[in-house]
Amino acid sequence: MKGKNSKVMKVSVSQTMMLWAAVLAMTVLRLSVATSGSFTESEAFLSVCAAHPAGGYIEGPAGVPLLLALFKVFGGVGLFFLRCISPLAVLILSWCVWWIGRRIAPHRPALALWSVLGLNLLPSVNMASLVMNGAMVTAMTILLAIIAGWSATAGAGKNSKELAPWALFGGALAFGTQFWQMSGLMLLIAIVFVFVNRGFKAIPWRGILFTLFLLILGWVPSLAWNASHDWIQWSSVAHGFDSIKIGTLAPSLGLIVTIGALATPFLVRLAYVGVLWRVVVTLLASVAALVSAAILLAPSILPAGFPSPLGVSGLRELSGEVLTLRKERPDPKNESPFLIASTPGLASMLCSRITVEYPERPGSPSVFVAESPSLSSSYALWPSYPDAVASGVKDNLYTEEKSVSPFLGRNALYITTESKEELPQTIAGAFNAVALLKEVPISINGKQQSIRIYQCEGYRTLSL
Repeated sequence: MKGKNSKVMKVSVSQTMMLWAAVLAMTVLRLSVATSGSFTESEAFLSVCAAHPAGGYIEGPAGVPLLLALFKVFGGVGLFFLRCISPLAVLILSWCVWWIGRRIAPHRPALALWSVLGLNLLPSVNMASLVMNGAMVTAMTILLAIIAGWSATAGAGKNSKELAPWALFGGALAFGTQFWQMSGLMLLIAIVFVFVNRGFKAIPWRGILFTLFLLILGWVPSLAWNASHDWIQWSSVAHGFDSIKIGTLAPSLGLIVTIGALATPFLVRLAYVGVLWRVVVTLLASVAALVSAAILLAPSILPAGFPSPLGVSGLRELSGEVLTLRKERPDPKNESPFLIASTPGLASMLCSRITVEYPERPGSPSVFVAESPSLSSSYALWPSYPDAVASGVKDNLYTEEKSVSPFLGRNALYITTESKEELPQTIAGAFNAVALLKEVPISINGKQQSIRIYQCEGYRTLSL
């Protein structure tokens, strides 16, 4: 009997080593694919947000921009360091799934191993691991908070004076809220779980209050920022940092990865129920493996709106043309045109290669985003060219002096993919004249696209 147990243990250790060797091999593959591309628009936008530190952003909590800012402080700059974050987060996420698998079926160690393998075959996981838009880090923090809460509630009622598990849970929630603000709801779920399973008297109120205290500390930066900005994150039309476009929907890729990671161990458990479920789970795993292989080996097949490690190439030529035209075409006052891009992503990509300072608006980005009545991105909160901050000409009919934009009468270069007929009113109607100067080809996710540069003369602001 003892020899049989020893043999089973050796097989289990061998399987575990083979599994983690496979996971490490997949991590190396992800790293090689991720670091062979170029920056994406979302990554560039996050870098711009990191250069404008705040307690929050219209797109979501400050966790991801803060993480990028910390990386920059410690010398982690460049595509390689940025793209290493998500593949390494997959390793921690894999451990979380293994931990959950061991808890739901302690008598079947193989279930945890198959769960880890299944996680690494999920298309959402492989797609999120190839870029750094915060999705993988968000999923990792949520799973870590779930495990901390699971451990804390498992000991509830046995030793009500034990605060360490609840302190760990509170710390995980406080950290997690920097990436997903609804993480705090897990505390309520933990209280309900303890009440249902052990009764009211078993609820460890000291530990729960300590967890709540840490959670509130984690919430403070985001709540303070939102309170000072009219709770803009709940009323804006901006998509999250890690959102992907599926038709008219823009779900969070981080939450999609989280749901897949949580569901995987329970799907694998169903495979042990009967032959039918085993066939279904095997088919799902096969399809997932094929899609993941396509994503890793041919990322150019990813549709528009999905993050791709190929990113945007041709920016050096585009930024060079923009700077040349800016230098060659001063306005009548011999001042260089200010720069406007049609989207936050394009503006951020240009900001990564162009450094322009505007004395009229200190702290503004090098490339503005076209003015818009909607708060569609954090660019709306940063200094911009339409802001009326300069003193206007005194009018004898009024007793007060008006404020105007300091860019009034200036020329601009507008960078966009739009044709002349597609130009928004905020550009066509805000300048005396708009004319196409040049078209520059770039590649977005492996697909060719033309960027048009327009000269816009005599900024006059929009008429009311």
